[in-house]
Amino acid sequence: MMNEQGIMAQILNTWKVHNDINLYLIEKIPLAGFKAVPTSSKGRTVAEQLFHINRVRLGWLEFHRTGKRLKLPRAKDANPTRAELKKTFVESGKAIADFLAKALAGEVAPKSFGKEAVRWMGYLISHQSHHRGQIMLALKQNGMRLPEKVAVQGLWGKWMWGK
Repeated sequence: MMNEQGIMAQILNTWKVHNDINLYLIEKIPLAGFKAVPTSSKGRTVAEQLFHINRVRLGWLEFHRTGKRLKLPRAKDANPTRAELKKTFVESGKAIADFLAKALAGEVAPKSFGKEAVRWMGYLISHQSHHRGQIMLALKQNGMRLPEKVAVQGLWGKWMWGK
């Protein structure tokens, strides 16, 4: 039987693995891929989708802390570089991990999601995974399909084998 500390460690590690997958993807996207958009789409470029993911992270963190919405630029108004995206994902990933740790310890609570930190984390992982799928589709449709070692072993393998 697992104790509370063991469960908390697993929850925080789940967030870490998820964030590491995002960082791995950002590193592996070909430079031209950041401008890719899914075929017949008026949607966001790959860079804009990554910017959006981080914007949503920061927005929820601010809302949980203050109850107010954070005014951040929209994805269409940004042109982030790979280095900027990596930096912001590291920073926001750590801020979310810190908030989750405090919430699991009963020190803070999300202002929505039934005040359940794990439920909020599940939302974040689902939302970001949806956009990772859009990113992979945009790359594939624009002739920049990532090699299997990255697309399968790198992105999925991190969940299953930690590699």
